[in-house]
This record gives sequence, structure tokens and C-alpha cells, in this order.
Amino acid sequence: SRRLNPFETGVITIGSFDGKGQFNVIKDHITIEGDVRGLTNDTKRTIEKEIKRITNGLEVMYGVTCELEYQDDYPALYNDPEFTEYVGKTLKNADLDFDVALCEPQPPSEDFAYYAQERPSAFIYVGAAPEDGEMYPHHHPKFNISEKALLTSAQAVGTVVLDYLKGDDDHE
Repeated sequence: SRRLNPFETGVITIGSFDGKGQFNVIKDHITIEGDVRGLTNDTKRTIEKEIKRITNGLEVMYGVTCELEYQDDYPALYNDPEFTEYVGKTLKNADLDFDVALCEPQPPSEDFAYYAQERPSAFIYVGAAPEDGEMYPHHHPKFNISEKALLTSAQAVGTVVLDYLKGDDDHE
């Protein structure tokens, strides 16, 4: 947190820490696995640099050997501001049975980020809370969605595509 701009989101999540041994024996190795997210590729590069620096520091300080496999699998997801405004306006003006609201930037790890590198893009979140039962976040073992969200997603994307294909100049 001390190496990033305080207004920039950067997250490191440790999802697996395998260090179990015996109560009276120090284990000779551990495995830590995690995930890095950031709103920009610069932030993600800073985090990678700092993880490598800390890993090297652990080796020097404690006389241990660390093996770091750092995979930057996904670029930061960038929503083009003009295209995002166009998508929001198109969906708000359409006669659809759902509400449209813009949300604050979020750092998902998403295949869509590759498309967004090639073309102006807008990532759409669709509310998909189940009608009955408790709502759990993504990656939770009990995560579930309302199947109706699939239709909502298709309607939203179809509406934007059809409007875009009309060829109006205000979205290019």
C-alpha cells in the first residue's frame, strides 16, 4: 500500500497457504498462491516489482531460497469512457425491463480485457442475485445466479449491437 498511489486500487489476495507440518518440526518449504488485481497495468507492474523485491529481501534476510512464479495472466480491464457513456445512454433510452446505472471502477480479472485492448469497449455487470436463497460473491463455493440474468445480458448486448449497427456517428 505504501508503493501505490492511494487513489489507485491494487489488491493482493493470498488464496492458498500450504505450510502444514508437525507441531514440533519446522517445515522445509511452503507454497503460497494468490491473485493480483489493479485498475491499471502500471499498478499491476508496480505490484509485481514489489512482490519480487520482497521475495528477494526474504532470501537475504532469512538465508532462504524462494522460487517465485509470477504470471500476469490478464491485462487491466479498461472501459473506454466515450463508448461506456454511449452504452449507458443506449440502454437507458431503450424500452427494456431493467434499470441501468454506472458503477465505480472495479478491478476484475476478466477475458474481456483482451477485447478492450483492441477496440473501444464497455464491460457490463448484470445483477444476477438468485430469487431465493442467500447471495454469495464470485469464487465462493456456494455462488449461484438467477438464470434470468442470462436473458437480461443478451437483451443488453443485443440492444447495444443493434443500435451501434445503425451507424450513428455519436458512438464512433
